Amino acid sequence: MAPFRFFSNKKNQPAENYSTAIYSTARSYSVDEFSAMQIPAVKASVELISSTISSLPVYLYEELRNGDINEIDDPRVSLLNETANKYDSATKIKKLLVKDLLLYGRAYLFKQNNEFHYLEASKITQRIFSSDGITVAQKVFTYNGQKTTELSEDRVIEFSTGTEGVLVDGSTILQKALNELNYSTNVMTNGALPLGILKTASRLTENAINNLRNSWENIYGGPSKAGKTLILEEGMDYQAISMKPDELQLNESSKQTLSSIARLFNLPESLINSEANKYNSLEQNNLSFLQYTITPLITLIESTLNHNLLEIYEKNSGFYFRFDTSEVLRTTQEQLVDTTIKLFDNSLISANEARAKLDMKRLEKDYYSLSLGSVLKDSETGELTIVNLGQTIQQGGSTTNEDGTSTKPNTVNK
Repeated sequence: MAPFRFFSNKKNQPAENYSTAIYSTARSYSVDEFSAMQIPAVKASVELISSTISSLPVYLYEELRNGDINEIDDPRVSLLNETANKYDSATKIKKLLVKDLLLYGRAYLFKQNNEFHYLEASKITQRIFSSDGITVAQKVFTYNGQKTTELSEDRVIEFSTGTEGVLVDGSTILQKALNELNYSTNVMTNGALPLGILKTASRLTENAINNLRNSWENIYGGPSKAGKTLILEEGMDYQAISMKPDELQLNESSKQTLSSIARLFNLPESLINSEANKYNSLEQNNLSFLQYTITPLITLIESTLNHNLLEIYEKNSGFYFRFDTSEVLRTTQEQLVDTTIKLFDNSLISANEARAKLDMKRLEKDYYSLSLGSVLKDSETGELTIVNLGQTIQQGGSTTNEDGTSTKPNTVNK
């Protein structure tokens, strides 16, 4: 296989050569990333999805013409699974990419000196050029980091979901969640302060009003002073105002907001809210998480890597990147044993492959279990051992009996 090159020899034409320019400017957000991540449900959703995907290894495979799949040892695999660059691990880079995909609908990697570097999506703007006003001919990226830097498209890998991300698509829900969070915080801060009106028999001056308000808050304000007995001076009257959270149905509203946030992330609500658990088994929960939450994102990442990291001859030869999602479906020990036994009994895996799944030591000889009674097949020589008959059948067709005698296949002389 030819050595891998990050950069092709193709040079981009100057942007001025295109007659039509479409400018993609930076978007403003009503709820920014910092504020959104203060919402516990958003933080939990982003953390769960990004941590899960970042922990999954990515491998490079080659599909042969006969249908066999070969795993390819390639330096790009190391960059995607171990060390992305001198300072960042691949796990960290993948986690940041997934976070940006969720929040902004796009994420970026910068390729330099056979290394990957993460670019914050919020600091990237694009200029898109077209020669016909319809199709995209060239993209120029501008990164507003410590200094403003213009990046050519051959050095940038752009991942895009085709959406504006949760910060835009879910801005109304996020704003509602922030309002509920701020209200709860204020209630906790001033919760012991009676919600009501103080009345006096005579008109008070501004100084008297301020002094009364400060005195009242000093005596009764704050959670540590909850339950104190009200003492009113002569001529004063207190009238309570009903503003309790349960009477305002804030608890019900918070549940609805939590459900809405889970739907924004395509996430089974049970994973961030135990009260919403619809499944009795860990396996079913993980399967739902894999199918509806993880798969769309990893498919996007795989197709982007295939498009940007594979040479044309590699694509034509059947090369492709693929995540190993087996860790997502990790089950209980009992379920793992039952599944492994079924795979072995149906000859889908060998004895050593089954033992490896259970973290057990390998056997000296590896066998497959066949369906003709109890039949063992040597995975290397093809030798069959029929346990019930006490016979061993060699690949050439000769049979060795339990008593040591052997029978050779009939031959025809010509």
